[in-house]
Amino acid sequence: MMNAEKVIAAHKAQLSALHEMSSKALETIEKLAHLNLETSKNSLERHHEHAHSLLSSKDIKELSKLHNNALQDLAEKAAAYNHNLFGIAIGLGNEFSELVEARMADAQQQFVAAVEATMKNVPQGAEPVVEAVRNALTTANEAMDSLQNVVKQATESTQSKLAALSESTVKASKVTKAKAVKAVEKAA
Repeated sequence: MMNAEKVIAAHKAQLSALHEMSSKALETIEKLAHLNLETSKNSLERHHEHAHSLLSSKDIKELSKLHNNALQDLAEKAAAYNHNLFGIAIGLGNEFSELVEARMADAQQQFVAAVEATMKNVPQGAEPVVEAVRNALTTANEAMDSLQNVVKQATESTQSKLAALSESTVKASKVTKAKAVKAVEKAA
């Protein structure tokens, strides 16, 4: 049975969970702000250096080389930014998942304890009902574990695919740069 103490305890637990999730969300916002600030500072510095290099170039070949290098740098920085951004998002997702899993495990234990307590008061002859309830609980627990494993596998698969995409983007930009350098050398 639910009494006032259990209700208050449940509300405290929910309040603690909400506080923890809010804190993690704010930490993530802080990480995003820091990433964006650092990216902006670095971008401004690279732009300044690139502008001076362009103004100092002596011929079209050097100008083209500077342009290609800037494009290569831009592709690498964009891939790195996306990788960091994805890492921050995955970190928050993992923290939320851990919190939710812990809360669900607690709720599941409390539910099982409540069912077990109720089953102790079942009248004689209701053993088949008790066994059916226990089987249903076992099946529900197994289904929940299976679902959590599927979600984890999907998350890991997505992480690896996005990491591969970032790497292929950088490689593609290097290939494009090499082709552009060859074209400039042929033209010169």
